[in-house]
Amino acid sequence: MGKRAKFKFVVGDTERQSEVWTVSITKSDVYLTTSGGKHTKISLHESGRGNWSLQYESLTEAPFVPASGRHLAQWNALDGTRGPMREWFFLLLADSELRQGRPSNEGKVIRIPAPGAMRAVKVVLAITEPLPGPPEEHSVFAQAPIMSLFSHQLTNGRVVVAVWREVPLPPTVKQKMDKVRALAWDTAKSQGLDPVGTKATIRVTDEHGVTGFVEVAPYSGIL
Repeated sequence: MGKRAKFKFVVGDTERQSEVWTVSITKSDVYLTTSGGKHTKISLHESGRGNWSLQYESLTEAPFVPASGRHLAQWNALDGTRGPMREWFFLLLADSELRQGRPSNEGKVIRIPAPGAMRAVKVVLAITEPLPGPPEEHSVFAQAPIMSLFSHQLTNGRVVVAVWREVPLPPTVKQKMDKVRALAWDTAKSQGLDPVGTKATIRVTDEHGVTGFVEVAPYSGIL
C-alpha cells in the first residue's frame, strides 16, 4: 500500500470532452479536483466525512464565496452500501456537458468514451473493508458492463476502487442542471462577472443514498 497516488480521467474525445478530473490520495484521504476548477475541491476523509470546499488559497479570489466558512456542502461519505464494496462517492458526467476547447491535459489520463444522447457516465468510488495484502490478491475488480478505472490500497488497509458505467440521465437531474445554469448565469452578470467560463457543480444523491456531483459545463455558473 502507498501513502500517495494520483489518477486522472476524462469523458469524451479530444474534440468534445468533460473536464479532466484528478483523484489524489494521501494516506487514507481522497481528494477530487478538475482541470478548470481551481477554486474548489472535494474531500473524502478516513473519518467518513465528505466536504465540498473552497481551497484556502482561493478564499479571497473565488467568485460566489459562501456567506460564512469555506464549505459549500458537508455529508457522511460512507452512508451508502451495495454488494461486496461500499459505494463512497460518485460523479455524473452527462453527454450534454461535453465541450470543445476544454483544457489540455498532461501526463497519463484515462479516457472514457462519451455516453449517448440524454445519458451520462457515472464514475463511482467504492471502498472495501481493510484487506490483508495487496488488492490484486482479492476479487475487488469490476466486470462488464461496469468497467474498472483504478484501485489503490490506503494506509488503513481499505482499498478504493473506481469504476464507471453509462446510465440514463434522470429527468430530475437534468431539470436541476438547467435551473442552476440559468440562475448562475444571472448571478454572475449581476456581480459584474463574465458568466462564460464560470463553473457549476450540483450535489445529488442516488437511489442508494450515496452522495455525488454532477458536472455542468463552463459558462453555467457557481464556481
